[in-house]
Amino acid sequence: MLDQIFGEENFVNEIIWKRQSSHNDAKQGSKHMGRVHDSIFLYGGGKDYFFQHLYRPYDQSYVDNFYRHVEPETGRRYQLGDLTAPGGGAPSKGNPYYEFLGIKKYSRYSEENMQKLWTRGRVVQTKAGSVPRLKRYLDEGKGVPLGSVWDDIGPVQGMGDEHLGYPTQKPLKLLERIIEISSQPNDIVLDAFCGCGTALVAAQNLGRQWIGIDQSPTACRVMAKRLRDICRLQEDEKLWQIGRGFIVRDLPWTEEKLRKIPPFEFENWAVIALGGIPNKAQVGDMGIDGRIYPTSAMPAKSGKKAGELDFMDAWYPVQVKQKDKAGRPDIDMFEAAMMREDRAKGFFVSFEFSSDALREIDAFFRREHRVIIPLTVREILDEVIAQKLA
Repeated sequence: MLDQIFGEENFVNEIIWKRQSSHNDAKQGSKHMGRVHDSIFLYGGGKDYFFQHLYRPYDQSYVDNFYRHVEPETGRRYQLGDLTAPGGGAPSKGNPYYEFLGIKKYSRYSEENMQKLWTRGRVVQTKAGSVPRLKRYLDEGKGVPLGSVWDDIGPVQGMGDEHLGYPTQKPLKLLERIIEISSQPNDIVLDAFCGCGTALVAAQNLGRQWIGIDQSPTACRVMAKRLRDICRLQEDEKLWQIGRGFIVRDLPWTEEKLRKIPPFEFENWAVIALGGIPNKAQVGDMGIDGRIYPTSAMPAKSGKKAGELDFMDAWYPVQVKQKDKAGRPDIDMFEAAMMREDRAKGFFVSFEFSSDALREIDAFFRREHRVIIPLTVREILDEVIAQKLA
């Protein structure tokens, strides 16, 4: 498919990203090897495409073998390189011939430049009569040119700072490397299937312009939140026009459109709009569609039971119903979930609430001293929920 879109003659490299060092999804009885890598395909737009070589640090074993000398005054590591002319120093090559430190040789440097190197302390003669050598410092080397196997970038860790719970999330360093190799500052980066927006954050960090596209309203809201929180960009039309903000277009910002999207997508939209974390699973949520973690939350307990942010004990459950009116039975089920999880406060989202539902919410507070905050879709769209979320 990529050959058809970009032209097979524009294929440049297949890159192997080794995303895990020890993972085996080949269980006993399966007929495949453990999958520990992803393939990345590099295409160029014709012959004159931008490409920047990147370099990785030298392995310690390489440093120990080839940069064995240490300068006592500075602690800088260095190796001794050849100063003689390449190719045996044949006169026909135009190599200069002169005497330096008592040695007559064809040199790769002019006599004037050799004297400058000597003055700067870059020429070493280990003993009288020996051929002078050039001092090459480790910290002046670029490193090892990056090849087609990348094994130095790990996956997004489950409890790491980057982790958003998005199923195909890639590490930020990986996208930054791809963008740095293939574009220059102020170039436009397009990610047409941008998911949780890692490529957009990477592009912003590296001073590129960017466009992201995704068919999921939930993904778009995740991206917007990430750009606000991580990149400190404002979602504002006027700021976007002068290159200092961003905008999100074509989201279903009407009740009519929100009624038509798939239920799980609607649940995600509502939870994220409240600043919460939606469930990964579409079934078996046990009456809770997401969680809101207040900024005052502190680690209190751990364990698999707590879920996505299991180190946080202070959280509020969120239940979402994509129906015209949430009724008393819906509230009863949410009350049971709150009792089971021992939550003192929860949020319930629907298009409207029946009078029976609202009466039961009031009775639940008087009976159990637990608060359920009913929120309508219209209140979320109109962004008048700040006081209720406090």
